[in-house]
Amino acid sequence: MNISRLAKVAIFFVTLGAGGVGYIVMSSNGLNAFNTKTYEVTLDDATGLSTRSKIYCAGVTVGQIQKIKLVGNEAVLQVAFLKNVEIRSDARISRKASSILGTSALSLDPGTESAPIIPVGSKISAEKNSGDINAVMSMAQDVGGQVSDILTEFQEQQQSLLTSSLEAINSIVQKLDARSETELDRVSRILESTARITERAEEILNSRPGDLTETVVDIHDAVDNIKAITEEIRSGEGNVGKTIYDDKLYSSVLATAEKAEDAMLNFNTTMESITKLANNADVVIGNANEIVERAVGLGIQVDTQVRYDFFAAQARAGASLMLVPRSNSGWYRIGISSAPNGIYGRTVREVTDSSGNISYEEERLSFSIDAEIARRFGPVTIRGGLLESTAGFGVDFQPIRWASLSAELFDFTADMPNLRGTVTVYPFFDPDSNKPWNWLYVRGGVNNALNPKRDFFIGIGLRFTDREVKGLVGLLPTLGN
Repeated sequence: MNISRLAKVAIFFVTLGAGGVGYIVMSSNGLNAFNTKTYEVTLDDATGLSTRSKIYCAGVTVGQIQKIKLVGNEAVLQVAFLKNVEIRSDARISRKASSILGTSALSLDPGTESAPIIPVGSKISAEKNSGDINAVMSMAQDVGGQVSDILTEFQEQQQSLLTSSLEAINSIVQKLDARSETELDRVSRILESTARITERAEEILNSRPGDLTETVVDIHDAVDNIKAITEEIRSGEGNVGKTIYDDKLYSSVLATAEKAEDAMLNFNTTMESITKLANNADVVIGNANEIVERAVGLGIQVDTQVRYDFFAAQARAGASLMLVPRSNSGWYRIGISSAPNGIYGRTVREVTDSSGNISYEEERLSFSIDAEIARRFGPVTIRGGLLESTAGFGVDFQPIRWASLSAELFDFTADMPNLRGTVTVYPFFDPDSNKPWNWLYVRGGVNNALNPKRDFFIGIGLRFTDREVKGLVGLLPTLGN
């Protein structure tokens, strides 16, 4: 019986405790150890935060602060979130002011859906703290101080400007006063002088009334004479009247005017003919210019070079003239160069020694002639013609602007034709440049490569374009005619 009563009492208190616990849980904010998960956040400033401070997401409570501790110069927070809140790797937490009393709250940005969810206990990144009310008030106070300083400075400047303006106005008034007194003095002197002149004139008239009467009579006589002369002219009398009213003179003057008008018309006709002639001359000159331009529309390049053959131990020089059409699809080249097996020229000169004896010396100079025509196909150029006075052809390959590779095959009359390979480098050559070294290039290669007695050479050359040379070349046909 007693055991039953004790059991009833125990059941009562257990039920009362469970109800109390349930009430406390239901009346709390819903965050407890059973429905939350913990993470770690590091802030550089935890002002206004405390344990159990709420964490919001879009204005909804999703967690709270469990612990705050200082590690070094930073605040490390242990925060708890509801288990249904997904925290991703790009999640961010920021501290924001929650009231004017200085309290703060944390705001959660859980991250994007494409980012992975981080495990419980991980560290969530924190954004830089946004300014709280104290910072805003301090900033407002600083701004107010700056505004006050600006107003004070503006007031001082206005006072200084007002003082300067008043001084300027005072100076102007003083100058006007001085000017007015000077003008009044001048007007007074003018009036006094006028009064004296009037008095003097009156004295003269009173003292010599006869002279004034005579002067008036003379004026009347002069007017009468003018009237008489005018009447004489109108009646056609006298030289002037006859000149004006004579019909013959009028007819003569009219005939002269008509002749002058005819002469002017003839002059105008002549000027129109001259103008037409000038226009026709302009057309002819324009057509001639177009014809000359078409005939001479070739770019001119003058080239001179010197090379040294190592095994033969001799130097060779040459010069050439290259004509390049406007289309730049090819070129024409004519040149001359020294060559051991070229064309010989014979020169005989007379030599006198110290004893007076006369002898003759013979000099032989060998040279070769080049005449080529070439066509371009992109970076490849195919050419042919005379190479060192023998038939031959060549191929040029220029992959880049400042370097080219060449192969030439000529002199087929020998046992083995001459195969020459050349590498040309244009480190400075640029016809469109104003640099003084833009005409320089360097070349080297192998000569007679198919022959066991092949030789190697290196050389340097100058190549430039010259409009004056182009003009002289264009004049050659005219000079020939």
